[in-house]
Amino acid sequence: MNTQAITGKSLLQYGFIALPVAFAGFPLYVLAPDFFATQHGLSLTLLGTLLLFIRVFDAIQDPLIGWLTDKLQDHFLPVLAVAGTVLCLSIFGLFNGHFFSPAIWFSLCMIFAVSAYSVLIIVLGAQATLWTSDTNAQTKIAGAREAFGIIGLVTAVSVPTLLSQWINTNEVYLWYAGILFLLMLTGIACFSRLTLPSTPIAKNKRQLSPLAAIRALPTESWRLFIVYGVSMLASSTPAILVVFYVRDLIGAEQLTGLFLLLYFLCGAAAMPLWKKISVRHGKYKTWCFANILAVAGFICAFFLNAGDVWPYAAVCVVSGFALGADLTLPPSILADHIHTHDNCTCSGSHYAFLAFIGKASLALASAIALPALDAANFKPQAVNSETALATLSIAYALIPCVLKLGAAGLLYGFFIRSGPGGNNESFQNHGNNRSSHHA
Repeated sequence: MNTQAITGKSLLQYGFIALPVAFAGFPLYVLAPDFFATQHGLSLTLLGTLLLFIRVFDAIQDPLIGWLTDKLQDHFLPVLAVAGTVLCLSIFGLFNGHFFSPAIWFSLCMIFAVSAYSVLIIVLGAQATLWTSDTNAQTKIAGAREAFGIIGLVTAVSVPTLLSQWINTNEVYLWYAGILFLLMLTGIACFSRLTLPSTPIAKNKRQLSPLAAIRALPTESWRLFIVYGVSMLASSTPAILVVFYVRDLIGAEQLTGLFLLLYFLCGAAAMPLWKKISVRHGKYKTWCFANILAVAGFICAFFLNAGDVWPYAAVCVVSGFALGADLTLPPSILADHIHTHDNCTCSGSHYAFLAFIGKASLALASAIALPALDAANFKPQAVNSETALATLSIAYALIPCVLKLGAAGLLYGFFIRSGPGGNNESFQNHGNNRSSHHA
């Protein structure tokens, strides 16, 4: 498909399903640990251990999901329908009662939920790669998908607060699950209306094994995955700890939703600007600058104390602005690599490996951050010592900033300084030539 065929209508049909996926991902990755710590009394060390095993399992299965995605390129709609249903049921079960011990129930629901979530994310990424080979069009597609994802996150942040004003607190997540089901149904219906050209080249090499597909990754993609892993590790730790930080350090639990809303809205607003900057200056330089900007804003969180509401709001604005680049550029860069090396037949496996790296980072963050807080005698929703709060501040803000600087340094060393093999303009020219050829 050429760039002209990418209309607003087709982007809506493709991208809307990212809204319910993100709507489900917010409680899954942000709220669940705090919910089971405060409502079911699970220790942070136990939660960290469980999350480590769950996310390692989730990460390991991603290459297999990607391989299956490559084999099922003609059947994405039923795959999305099944995965969407499983995700909705798992989120409902996670927050609405349990039939075993809380630890076992938490583990079972999380395993089903993260597996379904992975299928949805990988299929959407693979579909985008099969859509067009034009590099700027790939950024446009990724931007539309992530924009709907941001809307889903904003909705997810707002809904619990709004629902609690009208219904009993114990019923909030019951209604949340109902809203998720309706959004998912709408997303699948929109996707069913999406019409893309057939991809005959994808039929020649579908028998590649997951290992062979990974071997097909070019050097540039391996470097991208290293940068992405470090960047995701920096982002995962604050995501896990944000509820603790706002409630137990800032002392503004009632504003948690508003802070997150501000963060995601700034990310959504910045995405078109990051796209324009990347077209002019290249994707690698743009992403590198975004990482440095994120550090400049987020390091301030390390110095905040109880009552620093407005300074933390400013942190949310700056770091949220940088978020727009983190969401848009990595999948777009990966799509450039895939088309440059004619690996469309393995697009599902490549996006699965991108997801694998992200989840491995999330697992590592959970395994380190939560037990570290437990070792410092940090207690959620309780009065904590200065040492415990200092540990929370270091884990939430200081360490992620160091990692973000590391990601920026790797981007510079791997792609910006070296030039050959990592120059975004070379991908852009190649993609445009391929688009002209297929037009």
